[in-house]
Amino acid sequence: MKNGSFSSNFSEKWQIFYGIVPLVLLGVGIPPLTRVANGWNSLGLQMQSRWERTLDLIGDDSFYLYVYGMNVWNIILYWSVGLTYLMAETSAWPKWLHRYKVQPTAVINKKRLYSLITVNLFNQLFVAVPFSIFGYYVLKFQGISPPIRELPTFLRLITTFAILISIQEIVAYYTHRMFHHRLLYKWTHKWHHEWTAPIALSSYYNHPLDHLIGNILPSTLGLSLTNAHFFTSWLWLTWATLRTLSDHSGYHVLPFLSPRRHDFHHLKFTECFGVWGPMDYLHGTETLFRASLLALTETAKKKR
Repeated sequence: MKNGSFSSNFSEKWQIFYGIVPLVLLGVGIPPLTRVANGWNSLGLQMQSRWERTLDLIGDDSFYLYVYGMNVWNIILYWSVGLTYLMAETSAWPKWLHRYKVQPTAVINKKRLYSLITVNLFNQLFVAVPFSIFGYYVLKFQGISPPIRELPTFLRLITTFAILISIQEIVAYYTHRMFHHRLLYKWTHKWHHEWTAPIALSSYYNHPLDHLIGNILPSTLGLSLTNAHFFTSWLWLTWATLRTLSDHSGYHVLPFLSPRRHDFHHLKFTECFGVWGPMDYLHGTETLFRASLLALTETAKKKR
C-alpha cells in the first residue's frame, strides 16, 4: 500500500510538472514564432505596397505586362549579362574571373559572333514574342489567372517554384533527348552544338523550332499548369534566364550549380541532357560525366 501510495503521489506530482512544462515551452516559444510570423507579414505588406506603386507607375494591363513587359525585360537581362560575359572573355579582364573558368583553354571564334547575334535576336523577336502572345490568350481562355495587383503568399510562391523546377527538369530532359535523335539533330539541334565550348550568348543559339520546344516550353509549361501569378512568372523567367546564361557561360560565378555539367554535354553530346541532374541520374545519362568529375578530383589531390 505504501508503495502504491508513494507511486500515486509521485505520479500526481509529475503530472503537475508535465502540465507546467508545455506551458513554459509555449511561453518561451510563441513570442519568437510570433515575431517571425509578424516579420513575414510585415515583409509581405511592404512588398504588396511596393508592387501596387510599381503597377501605378507602369500600368496593370495584363497584355502589356505579359507580352511587352516580360519580353523587354528578358531581352535587357539576357544581353546585359551575356555581353558582360563576352567582354570579360575577349578582354581577359578582370583577371580574377579566369580562376572560375570551366575550360581555361577554350577560345572564342570571333568570326562566328555575327551569326550568334542574329540567331539570338531572331529567336527573341520572332519566336519568343509570338509565343508570349499565344500564351497570354491561353491564360485568358483559362479565365482563372490570379489578380495582377494581389501578390501570392510566400508559401504559394515557394510551392510554385518547386513545381516549376520539377516540370522544367522533366520536360527539358525529354525534349532535349528528342532533338538529339538522328532524324532531328542534323537540321535542328546541331546549330546549338556548333559551340563545343559554349559561351553565355550561345544559350539562345538554336534552330527556331529547337528554341521553341527545347528552351521556351520547359520553362513556361509549368506556369500555365500551376496558374502562376504574373509576379511569380516574372521571378521564375528571370531566374531561368540567368540559369541558362550561367550554364553556357563557362564560368562558375553566379549562385547556381556549376556549368561544368552542361559544358560536358557540349563536349560529348551523349550525356547530361537535363537542367538539374535528377533525370540524368534516373536514366543513367551522366556516367561519363561523374567519371570525369572523379578524375578531376583525383588530379587535384595529386597536385596538393
